[in-house]
Amino acid sequence: MDEKQYSGKPLAYLDQNILDEFIDCLTNDVHFFNGFKDRVQVVYSDSTFQEIYRSGLSDRRYSDNFLKLLDYFNAFYLKPVLGEDFKFTGKMKIHSGSVINYYNEYISESMKYDYITQPLQRNIFALYGGVKDYDEMANEQIRAQYKILDFLDEQIRILKTEENNNPAVELFILQKEDELYSMKAQMPDFEALVRSNVENLRQANSETDAHLAYRNSLKINIDQINKIEYPNVLIKIWSMLKKDNDSLQKVELDDFLQIRNCNFNFEKIHAIFTNLNLSGFRPEKKLKNEKKFVSAQTDISHVAFASYCDFFITNDERLFNKSKVIYEYLKIKTDVVDITKFK
Repeated sequence: MDEKQYSGKPLAYLDQNILDEFIDCLTNDVHFFNGFKDRVQVVYSDSTFQEIYRSGLSDRRYSDNFLKLLDYFNAFYLKPVLGEDFKFTGKMKIHSGSVINYYNEYISESMKYDYITQPLQRNIFALYGGVKDYDEMANEQIRAQYKILDFLDEQIRILKTEENNNPAVELFILQKEDELYSMKAQMPDFEALVRSNVENLRQANSETDAHLAYRNSLKINIDQINKIEYPNVLIKIWSMLKKDNDSLQKVELDDFLQIRNCNFNFEKIHAIFTNLNLSGFRPEKKLKNEKKFVSAQTDISHVAFASYCDFFITNDERLFNKSKVIYEYLKIKTDVVDITKFK
């Protein structure tokens, strides 16, 4: 973005329920709206766009209202910074510009790749007993992988047709061709692994939902876990689990949370949030329902994006509590607040 356009105000990331409230504010409390706008710089992300897109599926007026609201805020777009290898660097950058234009770009570009992310999310959906056709789930994941290979094939083809005498680029193309050849050669093993994992999920859900079986296997008492108070909530939960499970005595918390090999907090937040849900800490309700599940997954991304801001503002009590626990453990300075802080 043009740095001159950023005034240096604290960055505020708003949950969807807060955007809902501000839609009403534009009509019923313009004074509060303007006062809030003067105090913070509102930012939004692709996850915000996901929620806005879903809100407009039944009536586009809803999505249009949210987009106009972000424009009224003069909100900035929070986007991941990618390296030369197109991998996430762990950094974010804020961009000024037309919200509508960014949204249309998101719809035309980013959503093309839902075929990659959605099949992967169904593994988590299955843990909550939401999947009914496990064979189709496996087929969907395998089809997605073949589409990824086709996409990579096409990108290499495009690079090869461009006139370029740079030896470094030629070497890059050769490396990517070798990697793609290897990926294609491994597809039989990939298919077998997918079907094996899906079969394990089917078995895990055969008697009760897998997330309930998981809690039972770790002797988790949800009532006790949810009585734990700050500070060091995650450490206290871990101590409770280790006390009740001999199998965890030599396990480190970061390994249990599966964040040991995560490079950035953005990734760690997704893993810890999912673990807290599975363990029953302020758990989301009715995740068998696909709409509820998709909304809950978007919430995780909101928490991850908000970790780059000064404030994460939400009136969702469960989201509020899990966010604070995660930020506390990862030593993230983002202040989780509800909207009353600004009234």
